[in-house]
Amino acid sequence: MTRQTESSGPGSGVVHTEPAVVYFAKAPVPGQVKTRLCPPLTPEEAAALYGAFLHRVVVPIPGARTLVYGWPSERLEHLAAYLPEGFPGVGGELRGQQGQDLWQRMEHCIAELCAEGHRPVVIRNTDSPELEVELVLRAVRECGEGKLVLGPDSGGGYYLLGLAKPCAGLLTGLEEGSSTVLAATVRRAEKFGLEVVMLPERGDVDTFEDLIEMWRGR
Repeated sequence: MTRQTESSGPGSGVVHTEPAVVYFAKAPVPGQVKTRLCPPLTPEEAAALYGAFLHRVVVPIPGARTLVYGWPSERLEHLAAYLPEGFPGVGGELRGQQGQDLWQRMEHCIAELCAEGHRPVVIRNTDSPELEVELVLRAVRECGEGKLVLGPDSGGGYYLLGLAKPCAGLLTGLEEGSSTVLAATVRRAEKFGLEVVMLPERGDVDTFEDLIEMWRGR
């Protein structure tokens, strides 16, 4: 049975007023995560590395409800085994992502949590193990009504996205993994009348070269 916090999940009737910080994560299944690290890593090594990322990255965020949205939803039990001890549990929850692609799943997550009363909803990746918690807290503070907070990564995407309320269509149809995702999202935000708040650029680990750069920077 998957470990989840049932009392405050969708449909529970519980209304939340605090911010929500969400870690978007994948189950560390060999051949399904961090495939761009292979070679030189084997699929098993790449999955183990990503599992180590999860254990390091997922931490409770002060003043916010902390959740992990996992993919695929049928592998949540496998994913839960890689999360820090005690998570999910008091102050943390594990849910399945819903949607056909990453962008649908992110929009669904934001809509679901906003419907439960959360303002804002901040989603961060699990590919940036060196990302400071202070940047996540800054995103929560700066993500007000009519604003979109983005944390750009070094590859033209972003490690974090924050909204104070749902914006249907903001992310629909974006090209996952593209080096133009950040720029395309900014253009979309401007069309929707959102003010874009940009955080400092940080790296994520998609390729073996990214991994080496992360180690060099420590």
